Amino acid sequence: EKGYTNGDGSLAWGDAMAMTEVTTKIAMREGVGDKLAGGTARGAAAFGHPEISMTVKGQAIPAYDPRGLKGMGIAYATSNRGACHLRAYTPAAELGVMPFGSLKVDPLEWKGKGKLTRVFQDVHAVSDSLDLCKFSAFAEGMQEYTEQFNGVTGLGYSVEELLKCGERIYNLERHYNNLAGFREGSDYLPKRFTHEASTMPGSEGHVCELDLMLAEYYEDRGWVNGVVPEAKLKELEII
Repeated sequence: EKGYTNGDGSLAWGDAMAMTEVTTKIAMREGVGDKLAGGTARGAAAFGHPEISMTVKGQAIPAYDPRGLKGMGIAYATSNRGACHLRAYTPAAELGVMPFGSLKVDPLEWKGKGKLTRVFQDVHAVSDSLDLCKFSAFAEGMQEYTEQFNGVTGLGYSVEELLKCGERIYNLERHYNNLAGFREGSDYLPKRFTHEASTMPGSEGHVCELDLMLAEYYEDRGWVNGVVPEAKLKELEII
């Protein structure tokens, strides 16, 4: 659409035939398709415009615009696998389907989203381990997950003990990422979300206040600029 392909194929929004042709080129790695076959981040960089890549840690973002769901912004940025709505499904609370404690969660408010995201990440680390669908978060929480886990295994975990397992999982994943080179600055969003105001009804004029939410999130996690410190690793008996 922006003409960055230097004449090697173009896509106008809604041009189904052009999309089909480009898809074939991607599959065959022909022309523009060869550059796009490596994924969004590599493709944008190949055309000399990495700023148009809507990715985090190389992973393309899913359907939710974080200017209208602020929790999704901090969730995308701090997801250990890159932009992902399933590592912390904050819309379950932000859309008012599931209560977050006794709090009324405003999707356009940034305050409190660091803690909200941290809790969802730990809970979903548990539900992932139990192989449960994330949409169960619309109806269930740690109490139900713990009862199901104990019922199947015959063990007697408390809610707090099982949630601690989720925290250990998420911190272990992050520690692995830290060892692999993900350090300060790796938790980010494309500038479109932090600098360009939304024009969509319901979130018009909003940007995603990532820096403010990151500070809140890191404090709640006990991390230092995205890095799990040794003291936290020892606290969680990871080392």
